[in-house]
Amino acid sequence: MAPDKEVYGDAPRLTPNMYVSNADVRQSTWHESAFLGSLFTQSIMDDSQFLYGRAQRTTFAGIVMDGSRLVGCSMRDVVIENCDLRGLIIDGVRIGDLIASEKGAD
Repeated sequence: MAPDKEVYGDAPRLTPNMYVSNADVRQSTWHESAFLGSLFTQSIMDDSQFLYGRAQRTTFAGIVMDGSRLVGCSMRDVVIENCDLRGLIIDGVRIGDLIASEKGAD
């Protein structure tokens, strides 16, 4: 019995130190997946879900997160720099609008 074949079918199994190019994983769910030290470049992850993961000391640069949701997340010591925050809502408060009005008041 080959458990990898049974679980993964004919698809290649993802393992550490792999180079993956041109993968099509639209509308995917990533559950308890480890991306430690990984680099994602020119990647499209629209309509995907990342559940119960960790992204400590991770950099997101040039990422479009329009219409995304962060639910039940720890965001301690998160730094947001040079980002378009229009429409950003945190716990029902339109933070993006507050920041925009503060910048306009200077």
